Amino acid sequence: MEKTKITALVLAASAAVMACDNPTQPSSVGGPTASVQSAVGGTQVVTGETGPNSLYALYRPDLWNGRLVLFAHGAPPPTLPVQLPSREVGPLRDALLTRGYAVAYSSYDEFGVAFKSGVLRTRQLVGLFRSEFGPPEHTYLIGQSMGGGIALMLAETNPGLFDGAVPMCAPLGGMQMAIDYFLNVRVLFDFYFPGVVPGDAMHVPDGVDFNRDVAPAVVNALISNPGRATELAGVDQVEIQYASFQELVTSIVSALGFHATFLEDVLGRTHNHSMFDNTATAYTGSQDDAALNAGVGRFSATPDATNFEAHYYQPDGKLTIPVLTLHTRRDPLIPFAHEAVYAGIVAAQGKSDLLVQRTFDRFGHCGFTVDERVRALEDLVAWAEHGVKPAQ
Repeated sequence: MEKTKITALVLAASAAVMACDNPTQPSSVGGPTASVQSAVGGTQVVTGETGPNSLYALYRPDLWNGRLVLFAHGAPPPTLPVQLPSREVGPLRDALLTRGYAVAYSSYDEFGVAFKSGVLRTRQLVGLFRSEFGPPEHTYLIGQSMGGGIALMLAETNPGLFDGAVPMCAPLGGMQMAIDYFLNVRVLFDFYFPGVVPGDAMHVPDGVDFNRDVAPAVVNALISNPGRATELAGVDQVEIQYASFQELVTSIVSALGFHATFLEDVLGRTHNHSMFDNTATAYTGSQDDAALNAGVGRFSATPDATNFEAHYYQPDGKLTIPVLTLHTRRDPLIPFAHEAVYAGIVAAQGKSDLLVQRTFDRFGHCGFTVDERVRALEDLVAWAEHGVKPAQ
């Protein structure tokens, strides 16, 4: 396939990966409001705001089965206006409503890697729903991408509020592991393809539009030197999983795009202190590890920044309610390796009987069908309420 076609396909695929957590429709709720109730097709709908920019929506079908599902969304770019995640959750919400489940979700009060806000605002939905409709018999969590990490944190730290959780494509190994992946991809790319991306791992120049100004040059560099691209992907500290060269290029472009989009947002949450430290990292798996370790960029972290990342969030595996995870084997943003790390964390606590990990042998971030998501929830419900542990 000619280079221009590969470039177009990769840029389109990378944009699709990056868009998985981006709402596309503005919320119907604007400005500070009290709760507003309406009826849509036999479903009671309550919308409102818990604070500036913090929108919520509650849905209860007329034929309610007594179960409430809280959905936690991922991390849209911090430059977007805050709005409800209608595109991200809409098809799943509608499928669950037809099956009798109530559904609730929040915009959080900011976009970006707003893990702390996501935990607070998602937990608030429990009280909001109870005040409008009364207490549900059972409450479940579903989260996507960063929202999967939020769902897991709530399941581990507030088990009395919930009956089970479905974290999807989530940073189960912890946010530090997730951030290290993006930054390691960046320092390795700069080593193998110097000068292609402006700035460095801890500095993104102002005014640079990654998709417009940088991504085409990255794709061209990777296609022009596929040997270096595959060597980068084989370094043990990133070990990118792919089944075709297009998937490999898409994975690298997507990781670099996430880094460029969210670095300043993450640094803003740690007072511009670095949370990435590779000063002692011995990179392995390249054709010449000595040359790689001598030439790769090195950066150091500060304790306050790494402590923040540990608090929001490093899973502890102390499960008391069932958790069923979903992950694609070739996820270009949150690598499948997170699943094995979390399984080890849970096993160390002696809680493996409360964890089921469901794997999909495909490429993509959060690339699950609505039916696969609904099945995961209903399998979780059967497990939590009737003791029927689901298959992987």
